[in-house]
Amino acid sequence: MRPMRRIPERSSPPEHPARRAVLRRLAALLAWAGLPSRLRAAPPASGSLPRRALGRTGVELPVLGLGGFHVGKAPTEKDARRLVETAFSEGIRFFDNAESYQKGRAERWMGAALEGIRDQVFLMTKTFDLAKRDAEGAKRHLEGSLERLRTDHLDLWQLHSVRSVADVERAFRKGGAMEYILEQKRLGVVRFVGVTGHKDPEANLRALAFWDEGWRFDVMQMPLNPIDYHQKSFQRRVLPELVRRGIGVLAMKTNAGGALASRGVCTVEESLRYVLALPVSVVISGMETPEQVRRNAAIVRESAPMSESERRALLERIAPRAGLELEWYKS
Repeated sequence: MRPMRRIPERSSPPEHPARRAVLRRLAALLAWAGLPSRLRAAPPASGSLPRRALGRTGVELPVLGLGGFHVGKAPTEKDARRLVETAFSEGIRFFDNAESYQKGRAERWMGAALEGIRDQVFLMTKTFDLAKRDAEGAKRHLEGSLERLRTDHLDLWQLHSVRSVADVERAFRKGGAMEYILEQKRLGVVRFVGVTGHKDPEANLRALAFWDEGWRFDVMQMPLNPIDYHQKSFQRRVLPELVRRGIGVLAMKTNAGGALASRGVCTVEESLRYVLALPVSVVISGMETPEQVRRNAAIVRESAPMSESERRALLERIAPRAGLELEWYKS
């Protein structure tokens, strides 16, 4: 087996029927309690973030990543730079983005902030063209992303936000966006490729059917959080299929876009610890301030993933709150 490539870190200071149904489903989920060795978090060095393998790519990364949407949403470019710099100083090396975030501003601000440390991070962005999903649009997006991010290559480029089976089929065709994405991997412009989707597990499963036919992407990004377990669940339907194929799992919306904490469903710490107990490679967190970055990094460093009994108790406790009001991105 080829050795893991480690992204370097710099040290820096710093019984109701519904209840029974929940427990039955959870019992199946907990079957993976003995995670495959490639998915277990490596014990962190003092003060560093735990690391996990990115599927079968041969890359190992700190398990916490910075969501790019909130970089572009910062009040000023100076605030965005502080966010990126704080993430880097806290040991975060996975940086998420998309060409569609704030019409390219998120990429511009992140690219400027990463200048000088680009080779020390794992940089990802995405291409989104819901109307066409064609190679021409993907090519245009890639050229723009590379310019805005101030780089000549990407560590990961993803087909962004697949919405339906039909949407996936538009992208996975001759002349489609996914054909172009895979071609750029062959050419070495991007190291790895992936697919993201947060609306419907059926779309993600259709992408996996194409994977089985030879469209071999490396990772998939999807929402994973405690409330997802109860409806249109990516955790129950898609996650086991990714693990079975050795595809890297990127968790997003781990706090349901902030809804779980802001509405008193569960705390940020509970959400993070729950997701870290799943076989995920990286948890991409939408952090808006340096304080949030430091808080989440401290949780990941200092708190163990949830135990089986803790997961059971949390899922049972929040089951009555499940619904699309919290998971608006699935509607």
